[in-house]
Amino acid sequence: MLNYKMEQKKIEDKIWSSINVKNLRVIDFGIGEDAVSTKKLIELGAKVIAIDNDMDKLKKCKHMNTQLIRCDIPHLPFNKKISDLALFYFTLHEINSRFHEKMISDVSMITPKIMIVEPSPEGCKAYRLYESIWHDAMQSIDRFEIYRPLSYWKALIRRCGFKVTVSEKISQNVKIPPALLESMARDTIKNWKKLSIKDVYIDKMKDFLDYAQKNGMKWSDLILIIGETV
Repeated sequence: MLNYKMEQKKIEDKIWSSINVKNLRVIDFGIGEDAVSTKKLIELGAKVIAIDNDMDKLKKCKHMNTQLIRCDIPHLPFNKKISDLALFYFTLHEINSRFHEKMISDVSMITPKIMIVEPSPEGCKAYRLYESIWHDAMQSIDRFEIYRPLSYWKALIRRCGFKVTVSEKISQNVKIPPALLESMARDTIKNWKKLSIKDVYIDKMKDFLDYAQKNGMKWSDLILIIGETV
């Protein structure tokens, strides 16, 4: 467990040291369940605008020193430059890719810089199984969970008016500890039941846990992209 935590801390430090956000006005697109990126941006001294379409997630952030906006991310409510940086931290794989180009083009009109952090689709056999189950489960309720390679994100932001200044894959080499795998699968199943996902996918996640605990699993590489408007 210690080696895993040390590697995750090293990766986190690498991501957040790639750009100095102190005193920047940053739009955090898709804050997620635990607002990890929002909290980190505030810790690093950024002036944060947090955006999500889930009011419950936003309410959890109401005590933070940040501006909260509820909106559907593919349809932004801005029409002029209002920030120094747009951050998509593990967000874009959950958005239908047919909206990506228009959305990032719109982002180029409101900020001069963009930062994207995404999981890579490549990985060990257990990871590919995990990814496939997640994709199918989300698709069954008309949601999205599609990971794209580094080349996709580079080409996307270039088409949308950004010059790529940072393009990197960050390796994750330490296997996920069995106890963490079990906790992760348990939390996933709990959440899927709330979303009324069919039992067939929940059973597949249980089978995945057995497989991953026997064979081990590492996360895929992380993709880090930073771009500036041309």
